[in-house]
Amino acid sequence: MSGPRDVSRRLTLPAACYVAAVGLCAAWGFAVGSPWPVVLAAAAAVPASLVAAPLYYVMYGLLALVPGANPSSSAGSGSSSAAGGTDSSYVTGEPAAWFTVTTHTLGVVTLMLAATTDVLLVRALVARHRTGSARLGGGPPGQPV
Repeated sequence: MSGPRDVSRRLTLPAACYVAAVGLCAAWGFAVGSPWPVVLAAAAAVPASLVAAPLYYVMYGLLALVPGANPSSSAGSGSSSAAGGTDSSYVTGEPAAWFTVTTHTLGVVTLMLAATTDVLLVRALVARHRTGSARLGGGPPGQPV
């Protein structure tokens, strides 16, 4: 028996496609290093992304505190041959590989959770609207009020 507060925990196909589209868009943006797909994914996940985005940056900042994770400056040197080829190069100040992978994954997961939260919010609002209509006598015929 389902009551007015019983919101299904399973994602419907359209809801799953929405969450997957947000995740794929964010993953693409992080993978290619372009901000606009990530911003598009965040815009698609409003209103929950308005809370999720600042939380992501807090987690990013906490991870950046780990020594060697994300240096604040970059320096490098290199040498080349007379033919114009690079013989050797040395770069310091690059983020650690684990830091980059972790923060990108965290960004995608955060936006997918925001999209899932949006789905649950919509379901709760629809369920609330239906119970409000039933109380006012506007429910489907044959249902007790």
